[in-house]
Amino acid sequence: MTDTNKQDIYTLEQNLIEELNDNKKDILENGCPEDVVSEYADSWVPIYNYDLLSVAQSDLSLGYESDMQEGDIYQQLTWSIYARLRIIATEWLEQAQEQEVA
Repeated sequence: MTDTNKQDIYTLEQNLIEELNDNKKDILENGCPEDVVSEYADSWVPIYNYDLLSVAQSDLSLGYESDMQEGDIYQQLTWSIYARLRIIATEWLEQAQEQEVA
């Protein structure tokens, strides 16, 4: 697995993909694989403010305002990181399901 101590969005994305690949069979056999990959994405979102800021330094667009209306910058970063990882997980799932069919 990639260095889990390094807190940047690219490392989080790679760690998520590696974990999804490691658990591919279980995910695809689950009745709600969308929920499962969402949980994996959520598990890679940092919980400490220092770590959130470290991730934001790797991609400043994570700190831009989004659809989230309430909360402070840390909640904004949490939401933005989760949203980015959720997109990665959803794309992974779509590709994995296509490969299963083929």
